[in-house]
Formats: sequence, C-alpha cells, structure tokens
Amino acid sequence: MRFIPPRKVRETFLLTYELKGCQKAVNLLTEYYGIRRMKIVLDGRRVGNGDEACYENYIAYFTKRGLKKRNVLHELYHHIVEVNGLEMSEAKEEREANRYAKAFF
Repeated sequence: MRFIPPRKVRETFLLTYELKGCQKAVNLLTEYYGIRRMKIVLDGRRVGNGDEACYENYIAYFTKRGLKKRNVLHELYHHIVEVNGLEMSEAKEEREANRYAKAFF
C-alpha cells in the first residue's frame, strides 16, 4: 500500500509547506488520513548514524540539513505505517516510504 493522496491534496500539502511551514503541512496530511498527528522536531543529536532524519514514537526527528520536503514525507510514511499497525519488513517499508515521498513531486 502506498497511501498516495489525490493530486489536489498533494498540491495543497506542497503549498502549505512553503507558506505556513512543515508542521502545518504534515498536520494537513494526517487530518486527510484521519490519523493522529506526527510531531516534527529539529534535533540532530537524536538522528545519529549519519542520517538526515528518523522516526520513533509518533515523532520525526531531523537534522538542520535534513528538514526537506522529501524527508518529511518519507518519515510521514513511517508514521502512517505505525499508526495503522501495518506489518512489513524494514527494507520494504523503506522502499515504500521513498516511493511515497517521490510521488508528491
């Protein structure tokens, strides 16, 4: 499952991201899906492993350089999987998260 919203929702997300910020854009998508909100935190120390972002317990952590739309959407996919209780391998979840993020552009 990829959970790709319709084009109008994707365009609204991108516009909201640019004009109102990352958290409001993510809130728009979580509201669209009818799931609990995902909190965005800028804290590079929590990310580690040379990554730009990570997700854990309904919170997405980002480094300063990692706070990009594509990374935000990638972490949101992990949030969607967790909230819906979906079971999949880590490799498959990463692939699907990348596809999800790519579909918005």
